[in-house]
Amino acid sequence: MKRNILIVLILLFQVNLFGQVFDVVTMMNNGSQDKRINFVYLGDGYISSEQANFISDTQSAVNAQFNISPYKEYKNFFNAYAIKVISNESGTDHPVIPGNPNCNPVPLMVTDTYFNSTFDYANIHRLLVPTNNTAIFNVLSTNFPNYSQVNILVNTPYYGGSGGTFATSSVHTSANEIMIHEIGHSFAFLADEYWAGINYAAEKANMTQESNATLIKWKNWLYDEGIGIYPHGANPPESNWYRPHQNCIMRYLGNPFCAVCREATIDRIYTLVPPIDSFSPTNNTVVFDGTDLNFSVDLILPNPNTLAVEWLLDDVSFASDVTSIVLTNTEITDNTHELKVNVEDNTTLSRTYTFANGYLFSITWNITDNSAGVTENLIQSFLYKVYPNPAQDLLNFDYTANNIQDSFEIVIADIQSKELVKKSFIPQNGTHQFLLDVSNLASGIYLLNVQTASYHRSFKFIKE
Repeated sequence: MKRNILIVLILLFQVNLFGQVFDVVTMMNNGSQDKRINFVYLGDGYISSEQANFISDTQSAVNAQFNISPYKEYKNFFNAYAIKVISNESGTDHPVIPGNPNCNPVPLMVTDTYFNSTFDYANIHRLLVPTNNTAIFNVLSTNFPNYSQVNILVNTPYYGGSGGTFATSSVHTSANEIMIHEIGHSFAFLADEYWAGINYAAEKANMTQESNATLIKWKNWLYDEGIGIYPHGANPPESNWYRPHQNCIMRYLGNPFCAVCREATIDRIYTLVPPIDSFSPTNNTVVFDGTDLNFSVDLILPNPNTLAVEWLLDDVSFASDVTSIVLTNTEITDNTHELKVNVEDNTTLSRTYTFANGYLFSITWNITDNSAGVTENLIQSFLYKVYPNPAQDLLNFDYTANNIQDSFEIVIADIQSKELVKKSFIPQNGTHQFLLDVSNLASGIYLLNVQTASYHRSFKFIKE
């Protein structure tokens, strides 16, 4: 009997230490968890008999999220899951701030919920926040540790939500719009485009103190699709901060993401998941024994598909817009060859990249008759931005690299292709920035070339 009691106590200790086990429901599956962005939805204030409601609320949120651009175009890059967390009581806390008329008509509520969500967080009535972060992380570590973005649905019909680490929404009639807005904060790191207060003002993709049209970060969208330089208010400090659009969902619910927020979301997607889902062979050294060699890549496709594929054998174009090739003894004529496949997204939803940059992902194989040194290959990725355009004295070159071995050259040339500025560098893993001095260039149109032995991208920019 004492041994049985000890076992029960040990099990209870493990549950308290690691978190309770709950049912996990797959809401949307587009691929392996380790190769997708995993949205995980948790419920708070749903009792055992309300779990069907939670799944219905989650499905509605997922459907809405992936029916808005750019999530609908990049839906294949995501999975979605719901964890059926059971609270002791239904609803959420509402402590009511004395004298705050915004608290009406929400009644005073003290509710025993799993994550202890509450209205009136930081004395802001509609700020609905789960306050027990330890419980959230315990549930995730026990039930779904491979999460990318956590979204919490609170079982209350009153308007409320919050961003931050966890995107949170009530189940108000505007719940889906609230959740999309809050995921904009939590996933894509977007700012509110309404004035939320000086404590929330910061340099972000869709918020800046820069008002110079030639320098502003959304320069390549300026004066198109409603993009401008709009102050947050008429007087300081609001008037010192600017937003790109007047009717983005980051300002008013019921609207789409503006072009700037849409672009920032795609940037975020590609920092987490490359479009190359798998490839074959999986080793970077391939032995040729006289029989045909088969190479292939499986891609995660945007919808519509905007991926361009190019195969290069010894830095010479071999095939385009196909996901598999065969090399025979006709092509393999020397002891060693290098085969590379470049996958690039040419989406027009990210205009900065269309005009001046690239979402570039590559795989390289070395073909040899020597089997020594076989190692697992890693996907290479190189994302970059060059701005502003037009430029005055300096061009910013921002890049994020992973496993790049090539040496890059940046060459600025005149319209007759005469080289004027050249910079060579080997990209370092992670995100970096450097400046290109164009102050000595005369006003006019120039070419900027980004190139390696097997990759070349050219675009025009204006020097003012």
